[in-house]
Amino acid sequence: MKIVFVLLLVAAATASPNVFEDQQYALEYYETLEHAAPEGRNFLINALIRQLLEFLRNLISNGNDLFGIPPLDPLKIENLHLEIPAGLINLKLNLTDAMLTGIGAFKAHRTHLNTSDISFDIEISVPELKISAGSYHLDGDILTAIPIYGDGGAEFIVNDFRFKAKLFLKQSDNKKSAILDRIENLSFEIPNFKSNITGAIGGGDIDKIVDAVLEEVIIGYVNRFRSAISKITNMAVIAILNPILEQLDTWRWIDMILPRA
Repeated sequence: MKIVFVLLLVAAATASPNVFEDQQYALEYYETLEHAAPEGRNFLINALIRQLLEFLRNLISNGNDLFGIPPLDPLKIENLHLEIPAGLINLKLNLTDAMLTGIGAFKAHRTHLNTSDISFDIEISVPELKISAGSYHLDGDILTAIPIYGDGGAEFIVNDFRFKAKLFLKQSDNKKSAILDRIENLSFEIPNFKSNITGAIGGGDIDKIVDAVLEEVIIGYVNRFRSAISKITNMAVIAILNPILEQLDTWRWIDMILPRA
């Protein structure tokens, strides 16, 4: 879920502009929008979004001390527990001292702001996500009869991870921030997953067999329960992100592009 959280942070920050701190620039930008034709407004809004995406790549790589956001690429994960009761095979995998890299290379395929309902459609992909674990512990079985277990180092690679969501924004209680009201149509795809572990009982060819089993089972499990995983992530993300978004003075940017009565 942490991967999806980081990408939602990207999406939410994109939808909640905070890159411009110069008040004079804000005033000039507002006046430009006020006098622009609809086509011109759309062009300016899209230009702003592109600028924000560049800002976010810098934020992911370097963090932001003011908002208490550490660098997110690489992203340190102290402990990650994955349990897969798949029937044919049952797995419990625990990773410690893991490092996730590749988030900063995200690509935005779709960014569309709908000012009528203050919603933001976004589609993001990451060419390669790599999880390297200092150590792992694997415990499980095949058909509840053949045990699988091991300890050692592990590396997992996800290629072409894709994330989509529609974010609905609202004004915070203090009238200063744009925060998440709700998230709809949240989905993600993991089309390709590679496992490289060492230390499975038996070693050698056994490692390769366990890798093949992990690749097949994890892809199948994620695809099968994608909807349920998305719903759980959806609820957790709003609770995690809104306290961060409430620190940012962002509603003025949303307000200036809303249609006037």
